[in-house]
Amino acid sequence: MAKGALITRNGFTLIEVMVSIFILIVAAMALLQGLDLVFRHYTLAQTRWKAIVELWNQIEQSRATSSTHGEPIQIIPDSRPLYRTIYKDPRLGEQFGWEVLSAEK
Repeated sequence: MAKGALITRNGFTLIEVMVSIFILIVAAMALLQGLDLVFRHYTLAQTRWKAIVELWNQIEQSRATSSTHGEPIQIIPDSRPLYRTIYKDPRLGEQFGWEVLSAEK
């Protein structure tokens, strides 16, 4: 090479390549972790939705039948009693359910 000639570098150094690969791996891991969380929540929501639909079908079935069941509640004195029935599903948790009041048919 001639004295005072300009040396140009083409390409990347090994350190630059390793740092960029590390950054891509971290970004990919974050993306996969986010997708895992989304799929877990989707599965949970789907399970809850199925339980809610089944409970709602039970409520509609009990409304369609002529027999009332549950504990009687007298809201207004000397009126027809309402019957309180609680519908729960273990997939929804202990705190979640429907309380249905129905009158005798």
